[in-house]
Amino acid sequence: MLSMFKKSAVFLFFLQIIVFPTFSQKMFWASKVLEFSSERVIPFQTTEYKAIQALGKPNVLPNFSESTAAWEPFQIDNPCEEFITVGFDTLMSIRQVAVAENYGQGSIEKIIAIDSENITHILYQSPENHNNDTKDKGKMQNIILPQITSYSVAAIKLILNTEKIKGTTQIDAIGISDSSEPISVAIRVAADAPKEVLRENLGRGVNSRHQEFAPVISGDGKTLFYTRNYVSMFGKEKDQDVWFSVQDKDGNWIKSKNIGYPINNNDKNAVFSVSADGREILLMNKYNKDGKLSPGISRSYRTRSGWAYPEEIKIDNYYNQSPNAEYAISPDGMVMVMSIQRKSTAGKRDLYVSFKKENNNWSEPINMGRQINTSEHEVTPFIAADGKTLYFSTRGFPGYGDNDIFKTKRLDDTWQYWSEPENLGAAINTPNWDGYFTLPAAGDYAYICSINSSKKEDIYKLELPKTAKPEPVAIISGDILSTTDKKPVEALLTMTPQNDKLKPEVKKYDPLTGSFSFIVPLREIYNFVPYAKGYLAINEMVDLSKEISYREIKKDFYLMPLEVGNKGILNSFTFEQGESQLQTPALKDLDRIVQAMKEFPTLEILFEGHTDNQGDFQLNLKLSEERVEEVKKYLITKGIASERITTKGWGQTRPLASNATEERRRLNRRVEFTITKK
Repeated sequence: MLSMFKKSAVFLFFLQIIVFPTFSQKMFWASKVLEFSSERVIPFQTTEYKAIQALGKPNVLPNFSESTAAWEPFQIDNPCEEFITVGFDTLMSIRQVAVAENYGQGSIEKIIAIDSENITHILYQSPENHNNDTKDKGKMQNIILPQITSYSVAAIKLILNTEKIKGTTQIDAIGISDSSEPISVAIRVAADAPKEVLRENLGRGVNSRHQEFAPVISGDGKTLFYTRNYVSMFGKEKDQDVWFSVQDKDGNWIKSKNIGYPINNNDKNAVFSVSADGREILLMNKYNKDGKLSPGISRSYRTRSGWAYPEEIKIDNYYNQSPNAEYAISPDGMVMVMSIQRKSTAGKRDLYVSFKKENNNWSEPINMGRQINTSEHEVTPFIAADGKTLYFSTRGFPGYGDNDIFKTKRLDDTWQYWSEPENLGAAINTPNWDGYFTLPAAGDYAYICSINSSKKEDIYKLELPKTAKPEPVAIISGDILSTTDKKPVEALLTMTPQNDKLKPEVKKYDPLTGSFSFIVPLREIYNFVPYAKGYLAINEMVDLSKEISYREIKKDFYLMPLEVGNKGILNSFTFEQGESQLQTPALKDLDRIVQAMKEFPTLEILFEGHTDNQGDFQLNLKLSEERVEEVKKYLITKGIASERITTKGWGQTRPLASNATEERRRLNRRVEFTITKK
């Protein structure tokens, strides 16, 4: 009998095969809802408990628990029958129907197949007076037919008697197969998940009798930020502050310290993300001028006197319907992933992405898709140093109990397409709530928040095997120095990858707040150019094109003071044998000279050209003169008066290196410059 609640539903999921037995088995999960009797309704509902939750693979199996990611009829213990009819994207004869009963095991009264001609066939009928006393448990109900059907099945209808089994009834998934081998579902564990992990409590230096959670590790792995939630002897929360600990020379975490004002105040404070160089932190809430907090996101910069007063991060059309949120920043600082609840959320909190704009504001958050978002909470996102691997916590996929940590890989630059999330395995995830997974750039250790034996959250360190690490990267760090006295110079440092698919990064270097630091992918070549007024940049290249393993590179870059007599070599000037044409990298160097000469209108420069010893002496002399004349012509086209530019060609008479090999001869084919007047 059709119910008065009969409705239709749109197609929201796609079918996937998740069982790979040794025999050839065709097995599909339902892909569309055709009709249903009712569905549970809750305030501010999106897709929780709705009929569409019966589509696709099971979200809970092989464990069973109450879940928003399962279909639940409107009324508990309804004296009237409840039903759901689901369709499949393939027509085939079947030997089996599998139903994931999440709650209310035994409430299925009848299973009906509907063939391609819309004819119904009863496949299963519950025995008379059958009563299952098992309460609040589930199972995979496998209906094995005596033989394969002679007709092709287009849809399956379930008829439920929810009154027979007292309490909640939930259907998680419905599948069909042409095999008599019972369909079973396993947790999708990452192939590289460690089988064993040493889980080390960070001890009294970090953990206390209070609740510690939300760990955030710096890129170099030497500073750990986290949140401590003070609880009184009577169990009442008193305060929530940001704390931090640093490693000593032996790698031990020293006794942590409260980060202090202005990060901490009388409200709830938390750090969610730290920049690659450790100089910027992302904070929960907006810090208002009156010292009070309001919903939003803020950031603070490390200054010479400590952390700056947090400033609001402005995001286009930002709102969050949940009282909670977490955020993560990509290593290049250009992408933010956030766990929030909006109108487009699948259920509870979803993962959204926002991109940094030219004015330092951020784009409107975009839902990152149903491949990773479920009707359960997707929380505590963390973007690995490779900029591709995303870790997050949810109970919306099969796991080991409460929230588990999953990982997924970004498949393109839109941040909308992801690999199927994989559970990090039983060595990392526990039956309790697990989240806040964070990794340094090296990826050798992970830090995680878990519930300890005292039923409170502590921070743990996990040593990861090589197979469980994200893609290797390099950390390039150092200082910017003057070429004359080798003293640090406050400056901007631009890192430009030669690969156009990667974006340049600009960092402000302040010697009083520490070295600069970049986290970059391997197998690439990077150009670094510092800038400070009154100086001329000496650009340099860092070649990682042959690197395959994690590296920490200490590299200083130099600025030449614009003082009379100072001399430098334009490193980007590489000429082909016998050629004087300027290459594109050389033009960028000349543009910086133009900028300096415009900032200092009386500045005059001598350019000197040099060659190797190949070919005729007189021709080389002429070639060296032609090369610096090309430099002069270019500067004039940029508005520099010709009388401010002097040129001189030396031919092969002043080599820097031996001319024995082509590599050495290339060093001799160069242009030098000298400040002659300021």
